[in-house]
Amino acid sequence: MSPLHKDLLSTILQFLKYENLQDTAHALERETGIFFDAKHFEIMVLGGKFDEAEKYISGFTDMHENLDSTRIFFELRKQKFLEALDRKDRPKALDVLTKELQDFSRYNERLFRDATKLLTMDDFRKHRTLRSYGDPKIERIHVMNALKTFISDNPAFKGKMDPPTGRNASLLRLLVRGDLDGSTSMTRDFTFSGRS
Repeated sequence: MSPLHKDLLSTILQFLKYENLQDTAHALERETGIFFDAKHFEIMVLGGKFDEAEKYISGFTDMHENLDSTRIFFELRKQKFLEALDRKDRPKALDVLTKELQDFSRYNERLFRDATKLLTMDDFRKHRTLRSYGDPKIERIHVMNALKTFISDNPAFKGKMDPPTGRNASLLRLLVRGDLDGSTSMTRDFTFSGRS
């Protein structure tokens, strides 16, 4: 992406946030990969919105891009699986296992077998590796702490963690809300007539 395009997208993003168009701003972040809003991501994870968190982070990295990226996707899906088990929602847990966790069996074959075994248990916390698993809301905090490490160490997020500067926000505000009839000195040379 050229520096000019990056500056323009940063300006638009700043303006969207200034105008409190948060959903649009986050969609632009995800679609362009220009800025990763760690706080937005954290709110989704802590709120148990794992599908939304995965969709957002997919704008910045691919599941198999590097080991840190793989770990991010794994932690999100694992937590979604465990929370389905905690709610006794076995159909949802089975769905997560077969459609989402199976992607990681190529890294660890035993993982899929162990997860399948958890589906058959009355209380998954009796499994030797999950005895300390507590309240899902508390567990999300632990997951988020791990995710912060994977994100900060991940080269895919290099240069995408700094919020865009607001140096051009006033210009964009002027263009959007200002006088667009061509009478200002900044816009008089630009028309949409197709003629120069």
